[in-house]
Amino acid sequence: MEQNFATNVREYREQLGLSQEDLAQRMVERGSGFTQATVWKIEQGKRAVRIAEAVALMDALGLPSWMNLTRSPHAFRRDAQLQAAHRYAGVAYAAIKDATAEFLRAQAEVAVAAHEAREAGVAVNSLWTSWLEEPAERAVIEARIAYDREDAIHQDLHGTVSTIMAAIRASGYEPVSTSTT
Repeated sequence: MEQNFATNVREYREQLGLSQEDLAQRMVERGSGFTQATVWKIEQGKRAVRIAEAVALMDALGLPSWMNLTRSPHAFRRDAQLQAAHRYAGVAYAAIKDATAEFLRAQAEVAVAAHEAREAGVAVNSLWTSWLEEPAERAVIEARIAYDREDAIHQDLHGTVSTIMAAIRASGYEPVSTSTT
């Protein structure tokens, strides 16, 4: 359990992009006298962690429970991956909402500018007001189509390469792998 704890602290800290010094600072902010060396010793399994420190580590790493740090590293890694993906989706969704609001403000600006130009006797051609015809949802639909096309191209490429590699191997040639795994 102690080794799981040490491994999970290190892996989750790294996944968050925190240095050992960053985590130590977060722990200091939570009332624990941690240094970078303290974090290193914990991650190496060379220093035991008190329950109060485990709770502070949980908070510093943004985990729902300090007990998560005692789970098997494999299970912890999957949970951490899910949490990171969930956060990423939330950030991306917020970005879509912000971009949509910005687009709607821009459309309102176009409408006001076109109205004021017409009121001033300036001819306003359809090029200047063309953005008023576009619903914000169109951008999401276009992005989805582009994503699906990119995925299809990737799958086609993978299939083609696999077919060629199978043909090469069937002719008796075994390509040399440069992989270190």
